[in-house]
Amino acid sequence: MLSLVFALAASTAGPSLDEAIALARAAIRACEVKGQAVSVSVVDGTGIPIVVLRADGAPKSPVAAPRKAATAVAFQAPGSVLEAREKSDPQFWAMIAAHPELYNAHGGSLPLYRQGRLAGGLAVADTGHDIADACARAAVGTQSAYTITP
Repeated sequence: MLSLVFALAASTAGPSLDEAIALARAAIRACEVKGQAVSVSVVDGTGIPIVVLRADGAPKSPVAAPRKAATAVAFQAPGSVLEAREKSDPQFWAMIAAHPELYNAHGGSLPLYRQGRLAGGLAVADTGHDIADACARAAVGTQSAYTITP
């Protein structure tokens, strides 16, 4: 929970609705090119969803994407890093497992930074984690205001 408190204190204004929609659509397009129908979420700097989109043909209800994005914000790290940590750190695994309604530490999520400060998170779900990660990174690359590192 300390990570979440730090994330709240460090956050700046999150992406606007227009920016969030643009990021989500860019991620969906990046995955469509790979033949994948996905769900995407963009959250603000506190982990609260701004937008959740589900592509036509996505196989599941869009539950994982908001949790993945909130996890990237809470721990200020990409899901690919958190997924590896979950496998190697029993205490971290226990924290994630204790809060399945909040956290999903899998690849495909990224923290979003604006001017070096945490501003939100983006996550792609309902496809392989490597593909989700690539789509999320491609989406962030379309928005010059955001980076994935401080």
